[in-house]
Amino acid sequence: MSHLRSASLSLLLLCTSANAQTGAPSPAKPTRESVAPREVDPEIQQRRSNALSALQSLAIEARSYRDEPLRARVQARVADALWDQDKEGARSLFRRAWDVAEELETGTTTATASAPGRLAQNRPARPRANLRREILQMAAHRDRALGDEFLRRLTTKDQAQAAQSNDATTNGAQISSAEMAERLNLARSFLRTGEVERALQFADPALIRTTVGAIDFLTLLREKAAPAADHRFARLLDAAAADPASDANTVSLLTTYAFTPSIHLVVSPNGFPSSMASPPVPPPDLAPVLRKTYFQVSANILLRPLAQIDQSSAGRSGTYFIATRLFPLFQQFAPDLAPAISAQMVALGPEAAQATANAGDRLVNRGMDNGKWDSNEDELKDRLDRAQGSDARDRAYAFAAMRAAEEGDQRAREFLDKIDDLDTRAGVRRFVDYNFVRSFLQQKHADEALALIRKAELNHTLRAHFITQVAALLADKDRVRAMDLLDEALTETRRIDAGTADRAYCLVALLAQFSKLDKVRSWQLLSEMVKAANAVADFTGDNGRTSQLLEGKFSINMTTELATPTALSDLFSTLTEDNFYQAMDAARTFSGEAPRAMVMISVARAVFDEKRSKSGKPAAQ
Repeated sequence: MSHLRSASLSLLLLCTSANAQTGAPSPAKPTRESVAPREVDPEIQQRRSNALSALQSLAIEARSYRDEPLRARVQARVADALWDQDKEGARSLFRRAWDVAEELETGTTTATASAPGRLAQNRPARPRANLRREILQMAAHRDRALGDEFLRRLTTKDQAQAAQSNDATTNGAQISSAEMAERLNLARSFLRTGEVERALQFADPALIRTTVGAIDFLTLLREKAAPAADHRFARLLDAAAADPASDANTVSLLTTYAFTPSIHLVVSPNGFPSSMASPPVPPPDLAPVLRKTYFQVSANILLRPLAQIDQSSAGRSGTYFIATRLFPLFQQFAPDLAPAISAQMVALGPEAAQATANAGDRLVNRGMDNGKWDSNEDELKDRLDRAQGSDARDRAYAFAAMRAAEEGDQRAREFLDKIDDLDTRAGVRRFVDYNFVRSFLQQKHADEALALIRKAELNHTLRAHFITQVAALLADKDRVRAMDLLDEALTETRRIDAGTADRAYCLVALLAQFSKLDKVRSWQLLSEMVKAANAVADFTGDNGRTSQLLEGKFSINMTTELATPTALSDLFSTLTEDNFYQAMDAARTFSGEAPRAMVMISVARAVFDEKRSKSGKPAAQ
């Protein structure tokens, strides 16, 4: 009888296998290991079930938040955390969050913030975040179709408002300027997280006109996928050549990609330039064919009839400025086009030439020297040349001292000693010491940073913050010394006034470091950190910035990030690996809705993460 049961079972398995293989062909015969169900630890299943229940309860609780921005943000973050567990439920939560954010940002209702939304007087104001963009980024990361849905809803509202003010613009592709900007903003956020394919999905429909956003995106894309960026730049060149609205400012933006990726420069019709600078990077090595196309397109735009130039955003003076700025490049890379550019500059007239002369060579050539910054000496000389009176000279030396300190240049103290006003000199000295410490930390010079921290004039907040950072630098190579420094930073933190956000965020940063070196110590200090957070009415857990105003002839505002926006979440994720239940219980002890929701979501995420959830078993009671 047992043989008959075995034969029947074998026949059933063969039939099942045959039926399964009548569909799409499989490239390889499945093995027993590949079809065997994965065994999941019952304890892990129980934790995940508890985490799922906690998130569902949090989503319901968020509906009653009086702080409407927090309501939308928490619902969206819960949706993001739930995505792999319940996609349809997550989509519903994303849409609910969007509805709240849309009403808040476009409706007439004014959000009534509860205590967690108010700002204390001693903290820098948080700029009002665009909630729809936050939700859009999370939703688009999870589901392209949902991202497109939110994009349409976002830009429909914006386009309607723009149409009322006669600012709405469209192009042949029927995509509004508002949608172009939103798509490119979203695409840049994906690039920063390494999601190149998803970034291109959202960016491609918007790469149809030369804008600052388009050039920013392509410049960032080139760092990660040069061929893809160059291909799209070539398409922008074709579009610019065909667009009658292209002018000298269009050429300047195209030049940013081709030669000056660190500088975005535009010029007004009176010939005065304005620019935005980013950390210097060398120009790209474009293929000869692409570079030739750039010069041909640029020349064709700069050589347009004067009547057309008069109607452009750059005017004659601005066009002369850009032509002067690019003329050396034409001489070097496209000498056959240089004579025509020179003749056009003459045709633009003496007034245009004078406007460029008034701007000066420094502004004309800014960013053209292989991406290097203007030297501190050149900037100081320019300020001193324009200085009228001792106040202006003190300001020039102050800026030179601060910039030198940021670069780790010891000449900062020489510039400092040339400031006449004693109060200004004292304020700048504190800022110079502060910048030197930051420079040492960035260069990972722990000993030099620590020596300056101990002799510089720093308050308890900055001293605790910097010592914590030094400990982080030493954690891998000298654990004992790092632990001693964390204890020293804890002593400094306890000297910070109770009931202040500075104290709470310094504790968050400290526990984040303790959790990497000694989790037991983190658990011991956790209640102290929660108590400090609960003593601050506006504690949100993600706004760890503090500021200090240094007075003198002019004010200097030093802004420091005591804890990153994710430090508290990361801390609880790490603690969850050690004990899920204890971490969730601790999360619920936050009195503020914002930090409580943030850490509960981070605990749940850690449980859903397979790599993390293998640990996290409850500690012995």
